[in-house]
Amino acid sequence: MFEDRFPLVTCTKVREDDQRQVTVKEGKRKVTIKEGDPKGRHVVIVDDLVMTGGTLKECAKVLLAQGADKISAYVTHPVFPHDSWKLFTQSDVAFENFWITDSVPHARQITQHPPFKLLPLADVISEGLLGLSFVSH
Repeated sequence: MFEDRFPLVTCTKVREDDQRQVTVKEGKRKVTIKEGDPKGRHVVIVDDLVMTGGTLKECAKVLLAQGADKISAYVTHPVFPHDSWKLFTQSDVAFENFWITDSVPHARQITQHPPFKLLPLADVISEGLLGLSFVSH
């Protein structure tokens, strides 16, 4: 879908118990670029769900180290327990944009703070299911 218009860079997360990376409950993780070249590009990281955001931040660090100009993120389900989204408002890794949907009740509150921006789901879902638009454009 996007590959025709935008180059694809694939990052992978590998958990390794014997290597010092970022500690998470399940063990440790190492983020690497599997394919593609981020050099000189504005890279948008796409993920389905975010909890603390540790993997996103580590991915951004790897991409920047490999020459990416800017980093943005899109996440469908911004769970962010214990207000962990605040780690992105004043982070050592600057995100140009961080798009989230309103699939969780606290999404609107989060988007009151940069770099977060809201992409509402209601109109997209209603158009897909019913062919209706509930939000005036």
